[in-house]
Amino acid sequence: MELKTGSAESTLDDKGRVSIPVRFREQYQDKLVITRGMEKCVWVMTFSVWERYEQDLRARSKEENLNDEEWDVLEYKLIGHAQEAELDKSGRIAVPPTLRKYANLSKDCMVINGKNRLSIWDCETFEAYLDGNEAVARAAMNKLGAQDIFRTG
Repeated sequence: MELKTGSAESTLDDKGRVSIPVRFREQYQDKLVITRGMEKCVWVMTFSVWERYEQDLRARSKEENLNDEEWDVLEYKLIGHAQEAELDKSGRIAVPPTLRKYANLSKDCMVINGKNRLSIWDCETFEAYLDGNEAVARAAMNKLGAQDIFRTG
């Protein structure tokens, strides 16, 4: 069994392309969508996942009574920056200049594969994000009782 989630270091080349690790590529062969992430990163997902995501956002915005300002900001941040993308024959994805600037992508990148999307981070930005959210991660682990998972007998 091969692990399909996780992270791997990568690089941004001079043409703004990031190499996607081989173990993740199979999941991202279809038409892709690339956009801003909620954090200072870039999200990449298949077109079908993007369609569900956008539909869910719109439906939940009505259910949760988002006001016009809240919806506008969310729409501008995520939906308004979405662009079609694809992996090239070498398994690279071109990151548009506006998204590279937003995510502070330079040479050293971290590619993280979650359940249904890739996140591409600048390595330094990612480490700062993790360091700044250590307390949040610890609280979530405690809330889930996850520290007990690794205890034996």
